[in-house]
Amino acid sequence: MNRTEYIARIKAAYEGELYGETWFATMAGHAVAPDRQRKLAAIAQLEYQTRSRMTPLITRLGITGIDEAAQREKGMRLAREHARQSWPAFIGWFIEEIGRFVTLYDEMERNSTEEDAAILGELARHERALLEFARLEAAGLPDRSLEPVLALLNTRSAVNSG
Repeated sequence: MNRTEYIARIKAAYEGELYGETWFATMAGHAVAPDRQRKLAAIAQLEYQTRSRMTPLITRLGITGIDEAAQREKGMRLAREHARQSWPAFIGWFIEEIGRFVTLYDEMERNSTEEDAAILGELARHERALLEFARLEAAGLPDRSLEPVLALLNTRSAVNSG
């Protein structure tokens, strides 16, 4: 992958964390079941944490042109779309969707510069945690599904965040 594509993918990943945070926070705010509220809020927090940890990378690479308002609107739009789905339908869709990002982010990590490897590795781990969450939900293990997400929340990574 050339430098332009590399930068574009990192920008898109950061934007994904922006809209993901809003998407899951909005879904959590509208969820009726306390268990789903808690799970969606934890996922929103992971999206926020991952985005925050990516910020120094975005700055260092000189990435500009991120329209936060547009990304947050996209997150609200996704929340509205998925609010109409049953939980099992949403989880089935999510497994398929997040699987594409796991593949993409694993590739980004493999092709990253040494300097960027830690944060892109964290980005890939975060996507794998979301995939594992959804797989556990689909497998009928809702009491364990949040474990992969919680394992990443508030943990200090090897990433230099400042």
